[in-house]
Amino acid sequence: MMLGMIWLLSFLVEVAILNTSTSGRLKKLMASFLMLLIICATVIEFSWFGPWFAIVVLLLLPFRLLNVVRVIKNRMHPAYLKQATLRTTVSVMLLHIVGFLAVSSALRMLWSYLPAIMLAVAVIMFGMALLHVYKTRHITNTKHYSDKELPTVSVCIPARNETDALEQCLRSILANDYPKLEILVLDDCSQDKTALTIKSFAQAGVRFVQGEPPADKWLAKNQAYDKLTREATGELLLFCGVDVRLGSHAIKALVTTMLNRDKEMISVMPLRFYSRIREAFIQPMRYWWELVPPRRLLKRPAVLSTCWLINRRKLIKNGGFSAQSHAIIPEGYFARHFIKTDDYSFIRADEELDVQTTKPFSEQWATAVRTNYPQIRRRPEMAFLLTIFSCVFLISPFGVFLYGLLTLNTILMLITGISCILLTSTHVLIMKVSDPANVSIAIFTLPLAALAEIAVGYTSMLKYEFGIVEWKDRNVCIPVMHVVPKLPDMT
Repeated sequence: MMLGMIWLLSFLVEVAILNTSTSGRLKKLMASFLMLLIICATVIEFSWFGPWFAIVVLLLLPFRLLNVVRVIKNRMHPAYLKQATLRTTVSVMLLHIVGFLAVSSALRMLWSYLPAIMLAVAVIMFGMALLHVYKTRHITNTKHYSDKELPTVSVCIPARNETDALEQCLRSILANDYPKLEILVLDDCSQDKTALTIKSFAQAGVRFVQGEPPADKWLAKNQAYDKLTREATGELLLFCGVDVRLGSHAIKALVTTMLNRDKEMISVMPLRFYSRIREAFIQPMRYWWELVPPRRLLKRPAVLSTCWLINRRKLIKNGGFSAQSHAIIPEGYFARHFIKTDDYSFIRADEELDVQTTKPFSEQWATAVRTNYPQIRRRPEMAFLLTIFSCVFLISPFGVFLYGLLTLNTILMLITGISCILLTSTHVLIMKVSDPANVSIAIFTLPLAALAEIAVGYTSMLKYEFGIVEWKDRNVCIPVMHVVPKLPDMT
């Protein structure tokens, strides 16, 4: 009883201190006292309860401390900081209760069924992956349209401090056979020769658009998208990055697919044919989360920013990019809207819909760090839950199988062995449709790829909460995390 009172008191004090209107040094002092209180309460919980609950307490301790450090750092807008800390406090408190129930003597016997639960989850994930890979396939178009029937298309590309990738991207687009094509490239205040590279394609029909420094609450990329939308004249807008390479028939195949399916928006999952082995540990897990969960059922459809096509009039009608000025993945907002009326499709590239990406490992890592934390709604407790899920259902089956092998536990080996086969099959399937060059190593890489995904997640969280996340030399934490910019210390 006394332990429960101490536990409850620590959370009540946490809520009181983190949500007080006091600011400045006094609040930081109170937050420091709270951190000491949390550590003391954790020590008491650790010593009074059994080892099982102690594990739960220790796992959640870093997230409680992170919440307090938010206040001590005091880098976010006060209203957002108050909302974020309260939400995390309540969520962690509920996770404590759930953890206590999960390891209580009444439910501890359920842990003996964990291998069977792992198997059930592996079966579901493999089944969902098969279903989604099948549903996202690009069906060869049997109905075609004359040049007169095809809508006009504007290809919109934001560019800042680009390398030779921009030139290669533009050459692949110019080689397309689409008859009504407009190509716009926005120079987002580059500090190198990007503008000259764009202008060198003027005679080939590429329009140069001058960008502007991002306004408050605008992500630079979203502001660039917004200006490209206003400058474009096409009925359809095709947004893509400089790492995209389009086959000569890709745009016509994409537009024809949109017309045949009667959609207002389509997002394409590109292929990677020339990737290196180390690049097989970052990108595939991103495709895991797009292809495995029942995202359509949750009204949060799969979407990628690599290459997507949208009806310009419908985009503007739904608020344009100003409706999502600080969203890391603004296309997700439109996809969620259109999926309600079945006007959105997520499809995979193939030989006809030839969309490829050439992003190197360093840029893959940077993109993953930039998008990971915002995708889980900037919530530390979600990072914790995803870690538990990955460790229990993606990594531990392989360890439990080895344990069963060493202890000659036939039933354990059989159950976890099937789980490992299904998980590996899921990973190989996703690699086959996204990174064919590395399919041969996918048999061995899932546990390492899952660990890499965990590392990306915590790197992203810590950088957004306490550091700097850059996109093209700009700190995206300011609009995304409502960080209040501070002048540099001149002392």
